[in-house]
Amino acid sequence: MNDSTQGRSISRRDRLKRDRRECILDAAEAVFARKGFHGATIREIAHLADVADGTIYNYFDNKLDMLLGIMGRVTEVKRLPSELKQALQGDVRDFFVAAFHDRTHRIEQGEQRLQAILPQVPVHPELRNQYYEQHVRRIATLLERYVQAQVESGRIRQVDVPLTVRMVHGMFIGLLILRLLGDEPLRDRWEEVPDLLATLIFDGLNPDTRG
Repeated sequence: MNDSTQGRSISRRDRLKRDRRECILDAAEAVFARKGFHGATIREIAHLADVADGTIYNYFDNKLDMLLGIMGRVTEVKRLPSELKQALQGDVRDFFVAAFHDRTHRIEQGEQRLQAILPQVPVHPELRNQYYEQHVRRIATLLERYVQAQVESGRIRQVDVPLTVRMVHGMFIGLLILRLLGDEPLRDRWEEVPDLLATLIFDGLNPDTRG
């Protein structure tokens, strides 16, 4: 086997492993959402993913490890640095609305994932710690840098940046929880949320606001 053939073979093998891992996560999402984390079994997940029970352990240590994998799918932290870098050159409100529209749309598509994850975060210390360190803290740090840069450029008035970031993030999480609880006005008008939230926030953050 020459080097190029071997390279193609390795790439194909990696692709197959990635696809199987994603298939297992799809199955775990469905089983967790239907039966809850504690009610789900490795056997049920393996059956739905059409793999042997033992194959699961080639990809994940346990159910909690699968939950962490699902969590990584939801947050999509990898995209955020490039989005914020591009947004530094544009209008703050336009970026906010566009980014929130994108997230609300993805939440709508991935609601099953959130139903599988959110109830488990407060009750599993390992999951809670990893969620906070890998996602909440990382997102907050990136957003703090963005907001601080916009304050320094005069596009946002002087604010307490860490608290501002967490309050905006907290509002979004609160709205998400209300949606998952079945709040009808929020579910029926979910597409309107980013624009209304921007109006509420930017009335306070606009550098021309006086008083």
